[in-house]
Amino acid sequence: MKLLPLLGMASLAFASACQSQGPYVNKHWSERYVGPSMAYHFLGYNPEFDGNYRDFAWKKKQSINTTIKRHFFNHNPENPFQAEDKEAYAARPNNSLVPHPENYIHYEGLAMGAISLGVGSVFTPLPIDSIIGTFEPGGGQEFAAGFHQLFSPLAVMTTSFLYDAVGFDGGKKQGQSVAMIEVAPCCQDGTATVDVGK
Repeated sequence: MKLLPLLGMASLAFASACQSQGPYVNKHWSERYVGPSMAYHFLGYNPEFDGNYRDFAWKKKQSINTTIKRHFFNHNPENPFQAEDKEAYAARPNNSLVPHPENYIHYEGLAMGAISLGVGSVFTPLPIDSIIGTFEPGGGQEFAAGFHQLFSPLAVMTTSFLYDAVGFDGGKKQGQSVAMIEVAPCCQDGTATVDVGK
């Protein structure tokens, strides 16, 4: 019974470490030292040197990818005598579950899933680094941007099928004119002029 409050306290302290508090990392006698200290000791993350947590987590994932390529596939992206691997030096994708869940879940999530399978007989991949990056400031917008990237072409395609089904052509055959409205700032007092053209 005493284990549950202890886990609750540890998770509360761990959740407080999700914020980037670079200036307080080395101030030992401050209440703000607890979160960054736990983040450094449990995750290896030091906001003073590593910057954004999502970038730090992506560097860790890329390091794991490189190690696996070197040991299991006998391919080193830094070897000039092997084919160039453009994926190794590509920009960091959105920290989002879609369109590429393998970047979000990664091997860490698979390992946590294997642990949960052994403990509770249910495979639940839990990507700790990606979840922490999602709850960091700006992480929610980046997570949503991945969903927008996936579903925006589908919305355009669905709209075009709908227009074809109802026979709507955007007003081209019906003689409708399309008006263009341009708003430009005019004066220093904040007023604007509106030009309407056809």
